[in-house]
Amino acid sequence: MDNGFIEPRIHPNIGISTLNRSTSEGRDSEIGNHLSKEVIVRIAEEGEFENLLGLWTKVFDAPPEVFTCEYLSVQPELRPTFVAEIDGQIVSSVQLFGIPIRDEDKLPIMIGGLANVSTLPEFRGQGLGSQLVNAAKDEMLRRQYAWGMLLTGKNSFYERLGWRTIYRSFVEARISASTVPDESISVAYYPQPDLVHVREIHEHSFKTPLSRIRGDLDWEIRIPERIKSKAVFYGENSYAIVRKVDSSAVLEEWGMLERTIEGFRELLIAATRWAVGEGLHTLVISAPLRSAGRQACEGLFMTMPNVEDTEAMVLPLNHDWTMARILSMFLLPRARFLRMDNF
Repeated sequence: MDNGFIEPRIHPNIGISTLNRSTSEGRDSEIGNHLSKEVIVRIAEEGEFENLLGLWTKVFDAPPEVFTCEYLSVQPELRPTFVAEIDGQIVSSVQLFGIPIRDEDKLPIMIGGLANVSTLPEFRGQGLGSQLVNAAKDEMLRRQYAWGMLLTGKNSFYERLGWRTIYRSFVEARISASTVPDESISVAYYPQPDLVHVREIHEHSFKTPLSRIRGDLDWEIRIPERIKSKAVFYGENSYAIVRKVDSSAVLEEWGMLERTIEGFRELLIAATRWAVGEGLHTLVISAPLRSAGRQACEGLFMTMPNVEDTEAMVLPLNHDWTMARILSMFLLPRARFLRMDNF
């Protein structure tokens, strides 16, 4: 059936499609004007960063420093950006990041993280985002990535393209002033945290390629911007990152030089004291807990185990879906902190 679209043809230079679109009768005139123009889908070149920056700051309403860090902190060959161009203007993009991790056998593998999935408002609803997401999928297959991963608030859009939502277990505890032990701890809340100290603990805690996702630019530019909306706690040997969600405090990341029940217990006490002071009623432990973490929670709170869908999605490519889901759960805290968001 004629739907006003012409099949893509292969771009001779980069192997990505160039798409001609024609106007179907009865369509809105403004949309029709856009559809009647040629749409070129290609990989952005290094010198086009300023054009991409203009798109991202407009769509996401975020400071340019965040995107500058995101773009420059990853090697060029590991971060191709797919764009849709109309009349010489970049109107849509999808950025692909290659992320090194280790699989269930401790062997190094690469996964692909999508970010900056964005389309100018006046060009939405025309399939540009779908076209670019699928182009990124083809590139991940070409590079033999194990799976794709992204964070989103629009799961249904990606489900239509074959992505699957990750579900996870988490711990939830009701908190109040009476649930906070009256004892001295070595961890405190810092409104202006020493990120050099936090980084030292982080890099010692995550001795895997996951920790190397964050480079110097992340710690100098991007992370200071992101933690403005979070609470940071730390002591000499541990740290934790907490964010507010409605009436809950969500403990989304922590690290310790030595993983002990007592060390995690102190982080929980510090986070709970802060949350109660902020008028919050629930503490949610969103990252996966190992046995020591579960013991620390059970020793402090009446906890409620729950299962939920997350904002994270996985596209199995060259790896088993079940193992991709499990490994991605452990990547979630770092991925969320990196804000691999899509809107």
